[in-house]
Amino acid sequence: MNVRWCIGDKLYGAMAVLVLFVTLGYYGATQGYLKNRFDDYFKAKTTKLFESYYKEHNNSWAGIEELKISNEWEQRNPDQREIALLSPEGSILFYKGSGDPGSLVRKGNLNTVAVNGTTVGMIYADRWESPEDDVLKKYILDSMRTSSFRVPIVTGIVALLLGVWLTRKLTKPLNRLIPAIQKIAAGELHIRIPVTTRDEFGKVTEALNHMSQQLLRAEEVRKNLTADVAHELRTPLSIIQCNMEVIQEGGRDIPPETLLPIQDEVIRLSKLVDDLHQLTLAEAGKLRLDRSKTNLVPLLDRIIDRLKPEAEERHIAIVRTYPAQKLDVFVDSNRITQVFYNLLINAMRYTSSGGRISLRITESFHDGARLASVSIADTGVGIPADQLPYLFDRFYRVEESRSRHTGGMGLGLAIAKEFVEAHRGFISVQSEVGRGTEFTVHLPCA
Repeated sequence: MNVRWCIGDKLYGAMAVLVLFVTLGYYGATQGYLKNRFDDYFKAKTTKLFESYYKEHNNSWAGIEELKISNEWEQRNPDQREIALLSPEGSILFYKGSGDPGSLVRKGNLNTVAVNGTTVGMIYADRWESPEDDVLKKYILDSMRTSSFRVPIVTGIVALLLGVWLTRKLTKPLNRLIPAIQKIAAGELHIRIPVTTRDEFGKVTEALNHMSQQLLRAEEVRKNLTADVAHELRTPLSIIQCNMEVIQEGGRDIPPETLLPIQDEVIRLSKLVDDLHQLTLAEAGKLRLDRSKTNLVPLLDRIIDRLKPEAEERHIAIVRTYPAQKLDVFVDSNRITQVFYNLLINAMRYTSSGGRISLRITESFHDGARLASVSIADTGVGIPADQLPYLFDRFYRVEESRSRHTGGMGLGLAIAKEFVEAHRGFISVQSEVGRGTEFTVHLPCA
């Protein structure tokens, strides 16, 4: 269904209800309100007649029963019009009409006669007005009743025009968004929709642009993944193939040194497959974690002891700064060991001889949660700012041309990020070219 018609139907329905309420309100106000005002006016006019009689007879109702009403007040239909005057005590002093004074009193259409602030009588009148007043009353009420039929027509026309204008105004941004959404659905992810307003439509437009960017990025990663995996597999497979061909052509006993390169490449392939498997499980939220309360200090010391021989050989100092208070975290020690091992290996790889790696544990807070923060800072070459957002992507290398034998396969940081997030923590990085890089792992305290 067309968006404009869909919104228009609802808007016109609301307008129809509005027209109905306006018509009913107008009719009730004109007929009910004006009729009451006329009745009040006639009662006040009748009351003034009796007030004048009371004052002219020395503040007395003497002879009131013989009161002759002038032609102006004569009834046209005596059977339908009644008027009665009662004393303050409730006794009937004057009555004109063909019915029962008691029934007139029970109708409650009362007006008091007051002289000098003192109530001297009570008047009950029903449809008692002069012929001229009655004609005027009927004329005004009839004309207002006729107008009550014009009101819904005028209001309906105004509502229709307003509805058309509002429908066009409300659907114009949607009609601009729908073609772009259809193009995104068709795979044209490079689409960018201009943001022309700052209202809800503008926010929807910004969200769609962000979504298309994320989809485009995911599509690029998906396309590059196959190429990256094929690239990583090609070299070890080529080495294995060449060695196997040499062995087959030689036709002699195979010395161990010939098999060692093959074994190295098989190990490298196995590690690549295992890393990809672990990374995929972590990204899918299916990584199995065997958590326990763990003290970070001995865990990091064990990793440093494993790397100390290589660090000493390359004259790289590893400086540790631990807090006086023990910080325990609830983690899978094997997974977290792999995280810090990857980060420390990465730091050593880019720290030149005579450099330093600083490892520091601190307590921090984020969104009200108490965290143990482990910072690993090196004095290496640093990373350009424009490449920092891509550090944790699969197979991403800061130096595209470096060897995988010296620079790794580009999975270590991606695995570290996913493992840390699987523990409900997060990892951050700061770097400055020529001064070094600092990775910080934040883990919830136990």
